Amino acid sequence: MTATGNLGALEVYDTQISQERMGLEGLLLVLRRQARIAVLMIATIMGAAAFYLQSVEELYVTRATIVLTPSETRISRTAAQLETFDVSRSIVETELDVLRSRQFAAALAEQPSLATRFIFVPAPDAPAMSATELRARTIDRLLASYSVFRSGESLAIEIVAETPDPELTAAIANGVAQTYIARSERSQHAEIQQSIAFLETRATGMSAKLSEMELEFADYVRANGLDDADRLDRLLWEEMRLSAIVDALEGEAGQEADLVQNKAALVEIGRRLREHTAATLTLGRMERALKLEQARYQNAAERLNELETQLDFVPRSARHVTVARVPVEPAWPNHAVALALCFVAAAILAFVTALLTESLSRRVWTEADVLRIIGLRNYGTVPRIPRRGIRLRRPPPLEYLSIDPKSFYNEALRGILTLLLKKHATKEAKVLMITSSLPDEGKSEGALSIAGSAARDGLRVLILDLDVHQESALTLACAGAKILSPKNLAEQFDKAKACGGPTEVPSSGSGDRGFAFDISAKLADGLDFISVGARERLNFQVLHDVETNLMPELRRHYDLILFNVPPALVFNDACRFGTLADAVLIVVKWGQSQADELRETHDRLKRSGSNITGTVFSGVDPREQRRYRTGAYLGGAAYAKYRLS
Repeated sequence: MTATGNLGALEVYDTQISQERMGLEGLLLVLRRQARIAVLMIATIMGAAAFYLQSVEELYVTRATIVLTPSETRISRTAAQLETFDVSRSIVETELDVLRSRQFAAALAEQPSLATRFIFVPAPDAPAMSATELRARTIDRLLASYSVFRSGESLAIEIVAETPDPELTAAIANGVAQTYIARSERSQHAEIQQSIAFLETRATGMSAKLSEMELEFADYVRANGLDDADRLDRLLWEEMRLSAIVDALEGEAGQEADLVQNKAALVEIGRRLREHTAATLTLGRMERALKLEQARYQNAAERLNELETQLDFVPRSARHVTVARVPVEPAWPNHAVALALCFVAAAILAFVTALLTESLSRRVWTEADVLRIIGLRNYGTVPRIPRRGIRLRRPPPLEYLSIDPKSFYNEALRGILTLLLKKHATKEAKVLMITSSLPDEGKSEGALSIAGSAARDGLRVLILDLDVHQESALTLACAGAKILSPKNLAEQFDKAKACGGPTEVPSSGSGDRGFAFDISAKLADGLDFISVGARERLNFQVLHDVETNLMPELRRHYDLILFNVPPALVFNDACRFGTLADAVLIVVKWGQSQADELRETHDRLKRSGSNITGTVFSGVDPREQRRYRTGAYLGGAAYAKYRLS
């Protein structure tokens, strides 16, 4: 595929990705890939929650309810009598504030059922505290142990107590209700008694004043002769008599002395009449004041008698309708509910973490990842070989192909070969170079597996091992074999015979120029193996020798030639020999290879002129990945019929 084609594929892919939405299948795949992180997080959170629940102090909860009366009885300060008022919302809120106050808590602490509770008594080894500090601590603990609230617009006040002691919990809830009711009753009685005492004092004062006024009235009556009912008549008659005498004497001569005397007597009688009239008026005022004081005294006495009569019949301001019971089970921690909630929270957190990890991960998992990174398709997947035997050892690829010929492993290799050979059907011999980005990504295993599968299909196949830096391909091809120095050719061929005997292959020319065969072996019918060594490095001269002298002869002898070269990001040999191959396959370790590594490998090979066909996933677990997400060519029936054992 050309660079223009790659860019076009990337543009098409980006357009598709922009329109895609992750569905349920995609979420399930993400969760399966990040299952270890999710499970570890859930297990950690659940373990921490279980440890916390085991170490946390148990708390018992109980409830008591009091109901305020619809009306409230108060003392009217102006009338000094009982009056009834409707209970409003502000009154209820005020009572709630009273229940939450420190003064109320101080009264509650004096309850006999709470005074000696161990929760409010300092520990023996605690620092010494004064009485004030101990009382403040007790009030603080009490206020923290209960709460009060009103339900809606009702007059019911609910009291919720919560402590580590079940009996203390019930005692606090009931104690709050009883203390409030008793405190309200005492307050009302105290207010009424205060009014009674006031009225008694006032009545006593009024009685004393009334007595004083009565004495003053009597003294005034006696002093002014007002107790004589005929005195006024006598004075009037005497005035009339003297007036007649004066009138008679005024006309007679020689009666001047009698006239003067009678006139003087008449003047005295007038004065006495005036004094009597003034005393009568004053006495009327005194009588009216006395009657007013008597009325006031009578009113006070009647009110006093009324309050004293109603003192024992004042209605309660609240009723204790729900008595708190001693709880038998702790309300916290509720292990079942707490663990269930922790599990839900842990699952949500694990899910979010899995999505975040997936979004930040640069690993290659799917064909879509390959297309997005390098613009090429993935030719197929090579599942990992299952472990077998008592020691759970993974058999070599060629051995496993013979053990289970209908396995998904075999079918996957045949699918890859079918696509590759169809694409390069016009070539004399199909030369395929297999490389990877870094070591341990399944490159050598993939080369041997593809070669073995092709040989089982009747092709003449040659594996040309150009990876002179490690012996992975040789070890997989012939267990126990080692790549040796070119100086010990006899020993090398003995090793090759142990793998099946040497095969005649064309010579590459003079070995003095740096090129020689280390091992030539026949691994199976139709499958030959050549391990190439170098006295120094695989330089351009060696490349020229292989291209000019070796490859034409090899193309005539074989139907398929596979180059196994070192990782492209470690050594430059893949870039040098990539031009000799008809196609280059990059082996990608499923879920391990990084996107940046794959992109760099593709760019290096492309710059060297290699014809990169695509990628192959290695080490895929078919039980964890769906076919249409990583596999090419094989249908779902292969998964169902040829699953790994």
